Amino acid sequence: MKLIPLVPMATGTKQIKPLNKVFDCLRYCTYMAVMLCLTLMMTISYTLPAKADVIYQAFNIPFRELQSQLPELKADGFNLIQVSPPEQSNSSSEWWGRYQPIDFTVLESPLGNENDLRELIQSAHEEGLQVLVDVVINHMANQSPYIDTLNYPHFSSQDFHPRSDMNDGYCSLDGQGSVTNGWLGGSLPDLNTGSDYVRGQLQNYLTHLLDLGADGFRIDAIKHISAPDIAAIVSVVPDDKYIYGEVVGESCGEYSTYPGIHSIDITDYSLLTDMKNAFGFGGDLRSLGNNPGSLPGYSAVTFSKTHDTLCPGGDLCPYYGFDPRDMMLANAFVLARQDGLPLIYRDDASDPIVQAGTHFHEQLLNQAQYFRNGNEIAQGGDSPNRLFIERGDQGIAIINKAGEPFAPSSVRMPGLAEGCYQELISNSTLCVNQDRSVQGGLNIPGRSAVFFVRQ
Repeated sequence: MKLIPLVPMATGTKQIKPLNKVFDCLRYCTYMAVMLCLTLMMTISYTLPAKADVIYQAFNIPFRELQSQLPELKADGFNLIQVSPPEQSNSSSEWWGRYQPIDFTVLESPLGNENDLRELIQSAHEEGLQVLVDVVINHMANQSPYIDTLNYPHFSSQDFHPRSDMNDGYCSLDGQGSVTNGWLGGSLPDLNTGSDYVRGQLQNYLTHLLDLGADGFRIDAIKHISAPDIAAIVSVVPDDKYIYGEVVGESCGEYSTYPGIHSIDITDYSLLTDMKNAFGFGGDLRSLGNNPGSLPGYSAVTFSKTHDTLCPGGDLCPYYGFDPRDMMLANAFVLARQDGLPLIYRDDASDPIVQAGTHFHEQLLNQAQYFRNGNEIAQGGDSPNRLFIERGDQGIAIINKAGEPFAPSSVRMPGLAEGCYQELISNSTLCVNQDRSVQGGLNIPGRSAVFFVRQ
């Protein structure tokens, strides 16, 4: 996503007659009620996936280069590889150019061509990995000469909403300048996804990618496409293909509407805010144990960073970026939890915390999470700077954001089964006695995390 506003922007929306506002409100409320019922039905029938998944965001990595990295990514515990948008896009070589489509029927960009993408997917499947394709279907490029007359290879001016700034707080399904009909940043032409023709073009694009072997999609800026339009567009996607959508902050009930369509998961920016506050100076890690975020775990994609939140450079850096080491510790948190589907940004994948965390996540997926009070583990263990996450009685992750080590000599592990546990970063061993005392105590370095799994 590029140039997404986080606060209501000034808009040139014309005034709507009061009666029209009433009808619009009634129509929107009826729609919301129906979608909420669908969501509740899906929630009741949902079961956790049997397989532990972690997404590797292969952001802006050329397809051939990524193909050579697949064996290493598999060894590191990743099994979902997310590639950047492959369609013909803005001619800029900068990453944001990939998020400004020109022609959905042509798969050619600085990342590679259609054959490169096909071979990447085939190689991934041979490694037992799956490929998610990041797709931009909300808008087109603001590049001349296309934007001057709104004539693109397969779209003309009638296929776009009228130009208007976007108001994130205006939830009309068809109002000019609304969250779904305004132009992102006021400059990216917003496709009229309510049009059967436009929907057909986007369906053809998704079908083309599926024919190449794509295993699912990330839908960029999904909150700016109405739920009925999304439902129509993704109707061509088989039920066994995974989809998640980018929602940067809930404006119009997106957390309850989109998961009711094709079991679409949502980016959990609410959790990211909670983590930024908890890991930051003066923050309390213990607050993360109290059902953080606004999304239930079965519909949340969780992360400490994406390309949009990078500092400097990301559009969302001022709102969601924080200290690099704290972000790495936040990776430990999302990987230690049972809730959510973790996404790891490419530059973090080689860090020992992430490598250990992905294996911890994989091995203990079906073990329930429990946030243990630190005083039950060691005297003085309860602290804003430490977090203890048990996974059943088979493992525990400990995060220490303080600058000094946490090294108590007398330790108990009341939630773990008797036996010995391997720490996945240092390969050290922790042994729990029958009375749950620990032989030799603990030593958790400052600004670090550890992951213990039963041997």
